[in-house]
Amino acid sequence: MRIAIFSDSYRPEINGVVTSVDTVCDELREQGHEVYIFAPRYFGRRDDNPWHVRFPSIPFPFPQMKERRVSLPWGGALRKFGKLEIDVIHSQVPGTNGIYALIASWLWRVPHVHTYHTHYMEYTHYMPFALNFSKRAVIWIARHFCGRCQHVISPSHGMREAILEHGVDAPVSVVPTGIDMRTDQESQALSDLLTRYDLGDPARVSGKRLLVSVGRLGREKNICYLIRALAIIKERHDFHFLMIGNGPDRSEIEELIDRLGLGDRVTLVGYVGHEDIFAFIQQCDLFVFASVTETQGLVLLESMSVGTPVVAIEGIGVSDLLEHNTGGLATRSSMVDFTNAVDRMLSDDELLHRKGVEALERAHEWSVENQVAKIIRIYRDSIDDFRRHGLPRFRRRQRY
Repeated sequence: MRIAIFSDSYRPEINGVVTSVDTVCDELREQGHEVYIFAPRYFGRRDDNPWHVRFPSIPFPFPQMKERRVSLPWGGALRKFGKLEIDVIHSQVPGTNGIYALIASWLWRVPHVHTYHTHYMEYTHYMPFALNFSKRAVIWIARHFCGRCQHVISPSHGMREAILEHGVDAPVSVVPTGIDMRTDQESQALSDLLTRYDLGDPARVSGKRLLVSVGRLGREKNICYLIRALAIIKERHDFHFLMIGNGPDRSEIEELIDRLGLGDRVTLVGYVGHEDIFAFIQQCDLFVFASVTETQGLVLLESMSVGTPVVAIEGIGVSDLLEHNTGGLATRSSMVDFTNAVDRMLSDDELLHRKGVEALERAHEWSVENQVAKIIRIYRDSIDDFRRHGLPRFRRRQRY
């Protein structure tokens, strides 16, 4: 098949959507499919990859999401699309490139599949509007955008329920992104990683329990909760915490670290190369995660793929991944429950080892090969549905 991926987020941006796009595209190409990516151009950077089509773009208008881009209308991209004889469109974000995916689907009569990656209701605090208006807008966009797609993919069962509650009138299937099990990944010494990224003297972490987390330093990722939890855990364990990622709340988080006296126990790593994320995690004892906005917890799956167990707060995506506490411990959002779970893991080497073994087994179940096979079936079903019924007609439901 010839597949066109439309995404409002792509490299050099670093986030879960970009990781998902690359993971799925690589596997699709491995299986012999042609995949073209339609994405924003960042800062005027040239992209000579023949499989990439870049739209001119400007920064997102909300200051706390300035790394995101708004793609500008450009006929050249759509003309390129028209020459490719695409079999199916797969959009990733219902933003400007998502709109262009809808337009291309309508103009060239191509079936359109959409993956609803993000629980946008948890991001309405970034919108400069009244909260009630922002939430109604999220529901309206989800219902009208997804209702014009042949099929919608949800990364978790909890997210599927949220999509249906928005009134989406389209088939919705649960397909997590999956994970490349990285059998060729070479282990790297933590001291080498710390030196490469200029993160201070490696000796300060020697002999300590190592905790790690990955995520955008934004309110929706609940990083301040993690830092407060560490202030409690420091009374029980000698540890060092590595926080990988960056974002608008970094200065607030730095102030909280200083106020709680955690300066010698926490390193804000910032952005690192994707391969090095796995290397950092592999050298740590435990992955800790407090976000409740994840639709599938892809970073948890990445941790499990290198045998590092997880403690995370139950949420839409986390509950699927850590079902029956396989590969780690899922806790309620109570600070007592969360810190006790971390304490339990760090105090019991046998439990830590067993959960690490479970993590690897769980990651194999969620391999990208298995998940992409499901996506391909959805593509084929959407193509067959389109041949029988044409583009979907949106049926209005009750007003929200």
